[in-house]
Amino acid sequence: MIERMEQFPSLHGNPATFQEYARRIEHVKKIIVKHPKFNEAMRQLEEVHELSKESVLAESLYIGGRTGVGKTTLLEQYLERYPRKMMKTYTHVPILYVKVPPRAKSPKALASKILRQLGDLLFDSGSEENMTERIQTFVQKCHIEMIILDEFQHLIDRDTQHVLALASDWLKTLAEEIRIPVVLCGLPESQRIFEHNEQLDGRYANRILFEPFHFGSREEQLEFRKFLKYMDDQLPFCESSNLGDPQTAAKIYYFSHGVPRYIKDMLREATKIALRKGEDCLTERALRDAYHRITRSVRPFAINPFEQSNFDLREVMEVEQKMEEAFLKKSQEARKQGRKKK
Repeated sequence: MIERMEQFPSLHGNPATFQEYARRIEHVKKIIVKHPKFNEAMRQLEEVHELSKESVLAESLYIGGRTGVGKTTLLEQYLERYPRKMMKTYTHVPILYVKVPPRAKSPKALASKILRQLGDLLFDSGSEENMTERIQTFVQKCHIEMIILDEFQHLIDRDTQHVLALASDWLKTLAEEIRIPVVLCGLPESQRIFEHNEQLDGRYANRILFEPFHFGSREEQLEFRKFLKYMDDQLPFCESSNLGDPQTAAKIYYFSHGVPRYIKDMLREATKIALRKGEDCLTERALRDAYHRITRSVRPFAINPFEQSNFDLREVMEVEQKMEEAFLKKSQEARKQGRKKK
């Protein structure tokens, strides 16, 4: 606490200067809470990486989870450990990170993206066989130890929902030939690709699924409150905001449904509000106003939990669900009526 007071002294009720405001907001953006699931995923990444260095058969890993649960943060943290280095005769690329392009219908589309990330000036030219051979050459010359393919769900056609079989087959073959780990990362629906490619499915038996926090059991609530306390301890204020309080935690869970990114977004906006008012912690009022700034359109019937003194999580979630169901039913009836008139 003393260290935090020294780093972020009291504002004494005076709005933060622009320089101080910018410094503290930047601090919030950099906050990373390494909760147990995050640490376990990091450990498995390390294991796959290290065990494959001296092995004839590279390890494999799939990391899945919905948007905002921490997949990208995990990968960024790991990549920072292994930056590219310019050597005398080559560029050492310990880990190659590539985002699978949308609608990668052909192996060439995916191969082209990989070559582009490797700095190949002719990344979009050549036959499929030639592009594959160039990737294999780069892997050897750049001493690549692991490839991470993010946005793996792009191997599913968005319009038809069909798995892009040619690209997934090519990926499986490439992983076998280069003999280094190829880590796949994507949204939960990307697991459908394994269902349509038995060989790829067998190769990626090791899988990590990131999930939002839950709030059903006492253990889940304590875990979530512990996460909020970690966040609280890293906020740029000299005083605690008491985010781990049971009632406050329930309100934050209602807003976020346990998704870390939504929580961080709200805390960032609340911090802006508090700093402009010269406050030394996040108040209920700051959280209330932050909610109005970032309300999500996918939940039109959600209420602002920070406006309720007697907040009951189960009750408000049931009310919201009933309103959504009633709206859906009304919409369906309206469409039926519209078809009858035609």
